[in-house]
Amino acid sequence: MNTEINFLEKQPKKHIAPLVLGIVCILLIACAITVLLVQKNTYENQIDIKKNKASQLETRLLEQQGEFAEEQNIQELQQEIVALKAEKIPNITLYKEMLNFLSSSEQLLSYDFTNENQLIIDAEFVTLKDVSNYVNKLLKQDYVTDTKLTSVSKMETSYQATLTISLDSEILVKELGEND
Repeated sequence: MNTEINFLEKQPKKHIAPLVLGIVCILLIACAITVLLVQKNTYENQIDIKKNKASQLETRLLEQQGEFAEEQNIQELQQEIVALKAEKIPNITLYKEMLNFLSSSEQLLSYDFTNENQLIIDAEFVTLKDVSNYVNKLLKQDYVTDTKLTSVSKMETSYQATLTISLDSEILVKELGEND
């Protein structure tokens, strides 16, 4: 009988460790690629959603700018209406009316009609009683809502008075007619 004795050591398989390590690396790389693709798709979807929101906000902003422009147009039209109404005021007739309340036309030094339906008159009077009589005549007019004696100063032989007269333009137009 023949017995064989093998004195060579059994060597472990050398190929198993690199093979397992290679498979693990391939699996890790595949997981990393999958995670990156999922994140890429998620970020692309978020970007698309943000772009849609931005375009919606831009549309709303344009609509609001259009509304704001319409409001500005309305304000401009209202200002033009006020200007047209001011032109409707019978300034010449009102000027003559103010002169009629004075004893002479030389007494009137200046006449200024403002857009706020106010008339500013500088006039020269002999006495303070003449100033009060003039104010009294003005206050008796229906189209005069208020008269303020803004200033009075003593000149050499007379008094110079500045009057601010508030007018009701509708009554003024009715009583004195429209501007010619």
